[in-house]
Amino acid sequence: MKDKRFVVYRLRKLAILLRILGLDVLYSQNEDYISVINFAGRAHRILISRVKFLRKLPWIFYLISNDLDEQLEQIVKGLELKIEKNNLFTRCSACNNLLQEVQEEEIKNEVPNDVCRKGYWFKKCSNCGKIFWNGNHMITLKEKFKKLNI
Repeated sequence: MKDKRFVVYRLRKLAILLRILGLDVLYSQNEDYISVINFAGRAHRILISRVKFLRKLPWIFYLISNDLDEQLEQIVKGLELKIEKNNLFTRCSACNNLLQEVQEEEIKNEVPNDVCRKGYWFKKCSNCGKIFWNGNHMITLKEKFKKLNI
């Protein structure tokens, strides 16, 4: 799986979910789809798209469904991805950078007060500065991933 890298074209929520799974995913909403196609080819990245006329290119993975859960399932099964639990939540969902584990003390002034002292883990993106923790949204994500046997 480490050798599979992606460009997701115009499917932002999907790009975010794939990053949460620990995959190296660039996101593009560029109007100039030709440059996106060329970039994906040059960078040896699989381009994930719903644009029908792109589906015949060898490095394009065409998604059949508009449903996010079905798209995720199609990608994991269709590309035979082996998602490992220790790779979950290792990438920034905003910018794709690898996250660094941080102690609560280091970021306590950067997160809401009601988040502190709850036993959460914290990770921070050294690129964009976004901070992540395992709050209530984890239940929804775990259910989504459970359907994929992750």
